[in-house]
Amino acid sequence: MAHETAVANGIALDLLELRSDDQVLEIGFGHGRALAAAAEVVTAGFLAGIDHSEVMRRIARSKNSCAVRCGHMELTVADSGHIPYPDRRFNKVLTMHTIYFWRDLKRQIEEIRRVMSDGGRVVIGYRPSEDERFADQFPESVYIIRSTKETETLVAEAGLHGIQTSSQRLSSNLLAWTVAHK
Repeated sequence: MAHETAVANGIALDLLELRSDDQVLEIGFGHGRALAAAAEVVTAGFLAGIDHSEVMRRIARSKNSCAVRCGHMELTVADSGHIPYPDRRFNKVLTMHTIYFWRDLKRQIEEIRRVMSDGGRVVIGYRPSEDERFADQFPESVYIIRSTKETETLVAEAGLHGIQTSSQRLSSNLLAWTVAHK
C-alpha cells in the first residue's frame, strides 16, 4: 500500500507541473510525504496542507520539520469544506483519496476553486467506480464511489475548465487523476 501511495502521489505531483515559486495546497496530506516531495521542487514558493486529523498533522510535521520550522510549509487541522485560506491564495492544489468522503463534491470543488488563483491547477486523485474491486473492498455506507465521468461533470459544474482525466492500474487497483484549471 505504501508503494502504491508513493507512486500515485508521484504521478499527481507530475501532473501538477510544479515550479520553484508555486503556492501549493494539499488537501488531506496524511503522512506528509507528497508535501515533502513537492518541497524539493517548490524551493522559493510556499506549501500548505490541511487534514482533518491531528495525528496525521503530527506525523507530517515530523516528516517536514525543517520546512515547517523555517516557514516554508504550514500544516493545519481543518475541514476541506471551509479551507482556512483567503481567496486566490494558491496556484496549485492537490488532493488524493479524499473525494470518497465528500458528500457534496461540487461544493468541495467550489471551495477549492475559491482558494485557487486565476490560471491555477488542481489535481484530484482517486479510485473511480470503473475499478470494480473498489466497491467490493470499501463499503458504500462510508465511501462515495464516483465514476470518472461523474467526477468530471461535478468539477465542471463547480466552475473549473480544461478538465482531463487519466487512469492507470497500480497494484491491481485502478486510479484516476482528474486535472482542471481555474
